Amino acid sequence: MTKYDKKKEEIKAAGIKSFTAYGYHKTTLEDIAGMLGMKKNSLYYYFESKEALFKELIEDEIKEHISFVENLSKQKITADKKLIKLIHGLISFIRERTIKYTVSLSTYLEISKVINNNFHEYKEKECKYIQAILKEGIADNVFKKHNTAILACDIDYIIQATFRNDYVFSNFEFVNDVDFDIIYKRIDRLLKYVINGIKN
Repeated sequence: MTKYDKKKEEIKAAGIKSFTAYGYHKTTLEDIAGMLGMKKNSLYYYFESKEALFKELIEDEIKEHISFVENLSKQKITADKKLIKLIHGLISFIRERTIKYTVSLSTYLEISKVINNNFHEYKEKECKYIQAILKEGIADNVFKKHNTAILACDIDYIIQATFRNDYVFSNFEFVNDVDFDIIYKRIDRLLKYVINGIKN
């Protein structure tokens, strides 16, 4: 690892600490620079803005999930099983991402809102992965014909909405205190209802 790469990783680590402690909107490049004993202007050599730093952090988080999805798409299993595996993988990704850091529920919800409002390509990519499996299922006569684009985004929405609902109405202060098993079981039931509805 070069000196540049090492410093960049230090800045990213400080960025994570700031975003999880103060939220997205309250975090400034001055905060991050101060954590590292740097001047704010020195950060511009590594990241042109707070938004650029945040985007790279998000991209780092999803790399492993993307790899999982790409490997899953190559597996020789029926589309219904593939869809269940994909959604279980997405739930695990959300769970691991949220319990990785000690972050308050209010901060996590704020950061999630920023991601949803500013990084549409990630949401669109997730919908396309789901849609590809639905199309595969139709082609293999596992699923009835349906509007795969709409259903894919509806499935993605159900997952995100279930997590948000449990976070918003939770009495816990921190995300990692939430009972993820309850969320997992609820989404799993809903997914099975959907699959049963479109199966041939």
